[in-house]
Amino acid sequence: MKFHCLWHWWLIAQHCAMLVVFFSIIGLYLSVILVIAQFVRMNTTGLVSGIMWSELPYVNRVWRICQDIYLCRESCEFELEEELVAKITFLYRSPETMIKITRPPKED
Repeated sequence: MKFHCLWHWWLIAQHCAMLVVFFSIIGLYLSVILVIAQFVRMNTTGLVSGIMWSELPYVNRVWRICQDIYLCRESCEFELEEELVAKITFLYRSPETMIKITRPPKED
């Protein structure tokens, strides 16, 4: 009778150990999947909002306005700088105007 009781507890312990190993493998698998998903999410978050600005075809005019703002600031022409800042702010707030400004120049 004592042997039967020990054998029964041994089977239960073995079954519990198999369950622990099984769930630890699943836990490890889920951890790896979650880490990969987090890495992909970190690398792709915010790309949609930046596409408009990173894919503009011809930014020389906008770049020239930024350089003019810098030059006005250096030469202490603050009124002209204020006008240029207002212009570039308007460009960034108006996607239609930004698209018009950044079109490549027509070659005649």
